[in-house]
Amino acid sequence: MESSALLNIAIALLIVVALMAIFFVLLRKYSADISYSNQGKIKIIAQQRAALKTQLLLIEADNRVSLLAISGDNVVPVWTKSDRKEEKADVP
Repeated sequence: MESSALLNIAIALLIVVALMAIFFVLLRKYSADISYSNQGKIKIIAQQRAALKTQLLLIEADNRVSLLAISGDNVVPVWTKSDRKEEKADVP
């Protein structure tokens, strides 16, 4: 009786491991497709934590470089610089 219970546990464990392996293979395959589809549109250049819940983010999008301050649900554009060497202050 004990050997049949051990066999059942081993079979169940093999099934779980096989399902996990299939899941991670599919995750790797489809997450790579998602990440490459957005490549080139928005690029994060640098990221720096400024305080406990605040961070600064330097991004590049559509030939513009922008500095954003992010705190919780708030996103505040600090400045934006375009390729034409014009700098625009978004926040007074």
